[in-house]
Amino acid sequence: MPSPSIEVSLIIFVILMAIGIAGFFASSRPYNIFAESWRQAGMTIIRQPVLFFAAWLIFAVQELVPPMSFLVAWPSGLVQVGLLIAFHAMTTYLLARIALRLHRGLIHGEWRPVFPTGGRARRMGFYVLVCWAVIGLLKHPPLPGAPVAHEQLVRGAILLSYALGFMATAGLALVGPAASLDERRPIRTSLRTALREPITLLVIIIGISLQIGLVMEAANLALSRYPQIGGFRLLAAPVVWAFMALVLFMSEFALVIFLTRVWEDRYEEDTRNAAHNFNWT
Repeated sequence: MPSPSIEVSLIIFVILMAIGIAGFFASSRPYNIFAESWRQAGMTIIRQPVLFFAAWLIFAVQELVPPMSFLVAWPSGLVQVGLLIAFHAMTTYLLARIALRLHRGLIHGEWRPVFPTGGRARRMGFYVLVCWAVIGLLKHPPLPGAPVAHEQLVRGAILLSYALGFMATAGLALVGPAASLDERRPIRTSLRTALREPITLLVIIIGISLQIGLVMEAANLALSRYPQIGGFRLLAAPVVWAFMALVLFMSEFALVIFLTRVWEDRYEEDTRNAAHNFNWT
């Protein structure tokens, strides 16, 4: 499908700039939350290196398995695609377990075991997988492989699906932290929080996406700029995986800090105290 026109791209850019500027005036101070989240992520990596290595390993496996699947003779392409989707669902479930440990560790000081078990972990994993499936379907709609009739209508439907995917990402971003803090209805809590503090949540989500995008673009630029350096790709990949693990830590900390600050009156005393003790004001 053709890429968005320059007019659409300009409108998106203006909207993003407006959201970024509005973030400076938001009551929740998203940029201060960002700074505190990065500080907490750095400290956690130093204090909990096994947890960081587990996240790094999951991102490495996520990156390596899809290309390796082409080395196997599959009965059909649908079987390969189905198994890859199941594989990504499994790794997403494992990342949800790590996110639970990050939430509980930051708020309650519960850092063991690395992969939590029990009803809370299963419940959070279920909610995260449901949200992952919904967002994935909206952000990756089926694209026609050949020119089709009513191309403008099809392109509009695809852009609408992308927009709904972004809205779903914002609306469901706090489901994991809400479930880890034992909210009875984490999806409802996430949607209510998004409606109550939309600017702060959008700044956090857009900021996380921009950081990932910039690093990926920098890595691709370096690989295309210096193709003659042998083994450069092998050296760059582990660095990118480490950055992804670092962003996971930072993003989960930012979301759980944001959630506890918005609904601080709903949580037990130790959660409220933890939210107030973060150096983000």
